[in-house]
Amino acid sequence: MWLVIKSVISLLVSLMMTVFPNSEILKSLDILELAVQKENCLLNASLISDVHIDHDWPIGEWILRNGLNDLKRSVDDIDALIVSGDLTNYGDAESMESFFDILAKSKAAENWVVAMGNHDVGHVEDTTQQGARERFVDLYNKYTPSFGIENAYYKADINGYRFVTLVDDGDDTWDHPEISDAQLEFLDAALAEAAGRGLPMFVISHVPVEGVNGQDKIWEGGGMGEYSDAVQKILEKYTNVFFISGHVHTGINGPLTKAVFGFSCVETINGVNYVNLPTYMIINRFGIPWGGMGFQMEVYEDEVLFRARNFGSSKWYPAYDHTVTLVK
Repeated sequence: MWLVIKSVISLLVSLMMTVFPNSEILKSLDILELAVQKENCLLNASLISDVHIDHDWPIGEWILRNGLNDLKRSVDDIDALIVSGDLTNYGDAESMESFFDILAKSKAAENWVVAMGNHDVGHVEDTTQQGARERFVDLYNKYTPSFGIENAYYKADINGYRFVTLVDDGDDTWDHPEISDAQLEFLDAALAEAAGRGLPMFVISHVPVEGVNGQDKIWEGGGMGEYSDAVQKILEKYTNVFFISGHVHTGINGPLTKAVFGFSCVETINGVNYVNLPTYMIINRFGIPWGGMGFQMEVYEDEVLFRARNFGSSKWYPAYDHTVTLVK
């Protein structure tokens, strides 16, 4: 029964997304090609979250492929695809391999920065949580075009920009991650190592820290809990840090949500820039609710631009764009 329900939901989502994004009719409805907005873009990255691939749910795999085709057709090269967790529904071997296989075959981006989510660790059905992390490492190293990693949390440099991922370290957790002292020390050291470059740095975590981007209003208890303060203390030591998360299915939102509810999907708090991504596969709660949504992140010398896009329908939503001016 659940399989039928999932298939119906996926069908509805896929109908909301455009099956033929290159048609002239849809282009006339302000569906635009994927291209950077300005010259001298230093880093061009596509950001999505909560893909929830399930090997027993083939239409979900199609929805991911459809969005990656949008990246593949980009006028400008995509330097990186960033996926902030919940790559799968249950972290099982077939679904995790399917996720990486789809990315590899798409050739949509030169590099990947992929973080595990609670559905990849805490909801895993066919192994232990440690086994799920080890499987992620093995598959990442098998399929990734650029990097070799030793742990499910890792660092990567793309065009000189530092990326660091975080992961649930627990062995008996569900939706609320544990973050070990060793991982916190790794995060601090990875940021300190790259801080001297004077470039923005990006931390990718599935679960947001407490109280940012409306997390406390959308899903009370949907943040890092007791580990939030320790993570934020590290982030606030450095300049031009961007913390990118997902998990709460908030949607793409902007000035109206900020005015009415008091939060936005891109916020700067105590010098740290927090970006919460919508779920790619399931309907969202605030702002633009459709599946297929994410941000195209364009890094320039003086600013970072987050451009709202539905990768499934190849449509920009300029009213929901966010610009963060870099600190000099």
